[in-house]
Amino acid sequence: MTEPNLVPCLPENAPFTPEQRAYLNGFFAGLFSRTPASSAAAPSPAAQPLQPLTILFGSQTGNAEGLAKRVAKEAGKQGFAATVFDMAQYPPENLPGEKRLLIITSTYGDGEPPDNAKSLVEFLCSGRAPVLSNVKFSVLALGDTNYEKFCECGKLFDRRLEALGAKRVHPRTDCDVDFEDSFQSWLRGVVPSLKESSPSVISDQSSVISGAPDVKATDNGQRTTHDEPRYDKKNPFPAPLLTNRKLNGEGSGKDTRHFEIALAGSGLSYETGDALGVVPANCAALVEELLNALGHSGDEAVTGGEGTEVSLRDALSRHYEITKIPQPLLRAVAERTSDEDLQKLIAPGVNGELTRFLWGREIIDLVLAHPAVKFSPADFVGSLKKLPPRLYSISSSPKAHEGQVHLTVAVVRYHSLGRDRKGVCSTFLSDRAPVGASIPIFVHKNKGFRPPSDGGRPMIMVGPGTGIAPFRAFLEERRETGVKGRNWLFFGDQHAATDFLYRAELETMLQNGTLARLDTAFSRDQEQKVYVQHRMIEHAKELYAWLEEGAHFYVCGDASRMAKDVDKALHEVVQLAGDKTSDDAVAYVKKLQAEKRYQRDVY
Repeated sequence: MTEPNLVPCLPENAPFTPEQRAYLNGFFAGLFSRTPASSAAAPSPAAQPLQPLTILFGSQTGNAEGLAKRVAKEAGKQGFAATVFDMAQYPPENLPGEKRLLIITSTYGDGEPPDNAKSLVEFLCSGRAPVLSNVKFSVLALGDTNYEKFCECGKLFDRRLEALGAKRVHPRTDCDVDFEDSFQSWLRGVVPSLKESSPSVISDQSSVISGAPDVKATDNGQRTTHDEPRYDKKNPFPAPLLTNRKLNGEGSGKDTRHFEIALAGSGLSYETGDALGVVPANCAALVEELLNALGHSGDEAVTGGEGTEVSLRDALSRHYEITKIPQPLLRAVAERTSDEDLQKLIAPGVNGELTRFLWGREIIDLVLAHPAVKFSPADFVGSLKKLPPRLYSISSSPKAHEGQVHLTVAVVRYHSLGRDRKGVCSTFLSDRAPVGASIPIFVHKNKGFRPPSDGGRPMIMVGPGTGIAPFRAFLEERRETGVKGRNWLFFGDQHAATDFLYRAELETMLQNGTLARLDTAFSRDQEQKVYVQHRMIEHAKELYAWLEEGAHFYVCGDASRMAKDVDKALHEVVQLAGDKTSDDAVAYVKKLQAEKRYQRDVY
């Protein structure tokens, strides 16, 4: 059997400038990735001049980073010396000197840039931004069409680069959650368009592009070279569910579960900070109600999410999202009715009205509200989005639980518009997957959220509610490895008596020294609500002292409110305890981010 070619790569501490490292890594990639020449007359790959290419990624969970590295590998095969930069590490003053620039970025929250992209976005939108008339560029934007400001960060980069004089040589591609086909289509077009011989300059914006990939690629961009199964997002592992335990005490208004899942036989491995992807099935009762409302039996043949023929019932159960209302379905219903409110919701420029309409409303509500609108089975599933996997922060260390992975999940249940609602995946795990059943899973790497590589560094962790998940894993990892760095946890929830998740474990860690400090904030245990950010400010002097000693600061949890409040509190801590101006505090926190000492896993 022929061994696959190994591509040498210079280590980060090699004594070369970024430009030299980029050239040499690109040279190695191009040299070792090409197939041997078929005739003696063919030119040697090493004789081909390599063209510099810079790839910048903005990534919150690691998807954009992984795609950037895959682009670099493909570009190396086509004659480019590609270098990949985390946006937080890229010197923005280098932009005018770039000849070819690719931007790959996600969007999170309410159209916000990822943490590592914020400084570059601010620079490009400021008066300090330079003219970029010598730059050829293209943008790949990752997002989720369930959010109003879909791919907003990528769109912002695309607009600003053009406004600063850069020349778009390939249309921006906006990718939904299931991004592989769109990514492959963009990749096939963008690399050739960057070559010196390419005369085309694209002056308008792009829309989502889809296309089937030419080759099957793994997450790290390497083609598979054997027939052994590899479990990933498209081929999840059927893992036995070992434990389903409620963490909240009797009388709590919450339902938070601890799940333990077996990995034996999967070949899957994970590190602390990674996430576990779970592929759920929809609620059977909701599927039947939807079939009745549509007037179909469920036996009709339709195209499933992977392009194969399945029954309509199976498609609605396992292949498509049947809760959140997708834009194509809303538009289809609006166009088939004279409903003025729906017509307004699909009009260009709609903003807050659409958000208010969609909140607490599901596909079944839309179908029941317009019984005269009829869909064929094919038309209906054609207007739906694929059922996406859900990512949960792993709450265990593989060193503490060999052959297992643990999750800490808040089960979503609420009431709106006269109906009881429930989260698709959280209730799949809690209600519809009995212990012993197989759960389709895969590991999602999150290299941007890791404990310090230096075990002597202190850690400050802020994780209210289920945000405690990765920090349970961090603490287990440090306990098992015996590193000496001090650990400080801020945890909060509603009531200490019923919602103190993993209380016994955390108190034991305090006793044995794994935790140096544990500060809690239970918001409903007193008249005035107290949250984790208030505890941070209360202990500002000591928190700042830990940061000055080299501590890493971590946040996990809700992006829309908690993470913003914690970020504001961090700036206030630095300003007050460090005796700094507000501008100095901003610079201090940016430096923490650039040094990867301020990391967030927010959703």
